[in-house]
Amino acid sequence: MNLKHILILVFWAMTLGSYAQPNPCPIDTIDGKPYYLYTVEKGIGLYRVSKNFGVPQEKILEANPSLQTNGLVFGSTILIPITVDKPVVEKKEVKKLTFRKNERVPKDTVLVVKEDTLDGSFQVTDSLRVAMMLPFHANAIKRNATMDKFTDFYIGSLIAIYEAQKAGKYIELFTYDVEKTTEPLSRILSDSVWQDVDAIIGPAYTQQVQKVTAFTERDSTWTLVPFISELPAKETHPYVFQFNPSSQTEADVFAQYLSNLQDTVNCVVIQPKEGESVPKSIQYIHASLQEYNIPTTKTTIRDILVDSMEMALAEGKENILIFNTEKYNNLQSVLPHLFRLVGKYQITLYSRYSWQNEKILLPQIYTSVFHESLDSLDTYEEIYNEYFDVAPSSQYPRYDLLGYDLTRHFLHLVAQKDTAVIQESWSGAQSVIQYLPSAKHRGFENQKIVVIRK
Repeated sequence: MNLKHILILVFWAMTLGSYAQPNPCPIDTIDGKPYYLYTVEKGIGLYRVSKNFGVPQEKILEANPSLQTNGLVFGSTILIPITVDKPVVEKKEVKKLTFRKNERVPKDTVLVVKEDTLDGSFQVTDSLRVAMMLPFHANAIKRNATMDKFTDFYIGSLIAIYEAQKAGKYIELFTYDVEKTTEPLSRILSDSVWQDVDAIIGPAYTQQVQKVTAFTERDSTWTLVPFISELPAKETHPYVFQFNPSSQTEADVFAQYLSNLQDTVNCVVIQPKEGESVPKSIQYIHASLQEYNIPTTKTTIRDILVDSMEMALAEGKENILIFNTEKYNNLQSVLPHLFRLVGKYQITLYSRYSWQNEKILLPQIYTSVFHESLDSLDTYEEIYNEYFDVAPSSQYPRYDLLGYDLTRHFLHLVAQKDTAVIQESWSGAQSVIQYLPSAKHRGFENQKIVVIRK
């Protein structure tokens, strides 16, 4: 079995279990063409079937003419074409590779290859055993955007590992599906494979950090935490790498940026209602503005809604509005009232990178660890299109690129194990990463934050 087949099978092992059904679909051959025999689930549409199997809708309709008039009927069986560029896998082989909840992909699927150097800039000096624990929710009947993000992250990680192996390096990847609880972790960590693991990617949830880092500290196992921004000081060890900066770090960077513009900006703080809680991230913003002596005025949501907030605004300056919320939906009723003031005042909304897929007509300013694509993505996209018959997400940020960047960089750090190398700035496809000693815990925190205007 060649690397292409192995890579596809690893991916299929996850997606077949995590999308349409817990067990793989039977395979049949009709008129010399292979098909999956898929039993239609309740509430599923053609778009979701197409996305789950990575097959265009028109191909499914072509194979099932009755769908043109009857649509998908719950409980009926339809044909899903198996595209010619994917290997036709026998039933017994698919069964062997089924991605079961809280179990690692069988060792047969470990990605191992030695070939001529593809990218001489990628340096891994030793063989590495890497374990990944993320919530893929392999047995979930219905998918959601959060689950899909973890799948995308996994795809990008596989491509990073593939590139390292093309460079002649030996890497073993063990993948675990871990739910949003701590219960399965003890059993997972008792697996003998963990005794010789060099690095861990995960977990994805704060409540799992203590158990994982307590385990990894014993053997000084390097641990990458891809998604969590707040790590408790007592629950980490020196070899924990936190990619998402803390809210405090982001607030300090933002305030420092504004401190260089003090003569030209007026920060308008929208005060909370009585009894309303303010997210910690916003509390840090308020505290950092005070620490850096940034000029501020105050107003309320009510003032905005009754068009009486002008006393808080300054003519001839950029008025940066800071709302006490992290949720864009909480602003929707307010934005039309702000539009009326744009002609008279310069208004900029302090935003979040998670809002960037929303249609906000006001100028925005926000902090982010996601930069414009810095690397040429031609090689990456070529590999993606060759091995995965699904289109990458167009949303910002791309989680496949996040997995690619973080895994590629982390493999390099684990191989080098050099403090000086750790603290060097590194440019990826979507992020610039620089791990520096954290002020909040014993490990390292990515502090390569940029202020973006939009």
